[in-house]
Amino acid sequence: LCLQCDMNDCYSRLRKLVPTIPPNKRVSKVEILQHVIDYILDLQLALETHPALLRQQQPPALHPGSCPVGTPRTPLTALNTDP
Repeated sequence: LCLQCDMNDCYSRLRKLVPTIPPNKRVSKVEILQHVIDYILDLQLALETHPALLRQQQPPALHPGSCPVGTPRTPLTALNTDP
């Protein structure tokens, strides 16, 4: 029971931290995780394409699973697209 409360607290924290999760809409735990993954990928892409990094002589190191600069990324799913 305590572990379940801890996990629910973790999901609540993630929900507050990720700005792409609609605040007034009920979302499942899976949807929260999908938003978190998409947000992390968006942040990673922003870092890899940041002008300060692009001015450096050496290209930024890509992490496993990252998209090369200029490569479009498809989100995992289209979430919360209900009108």
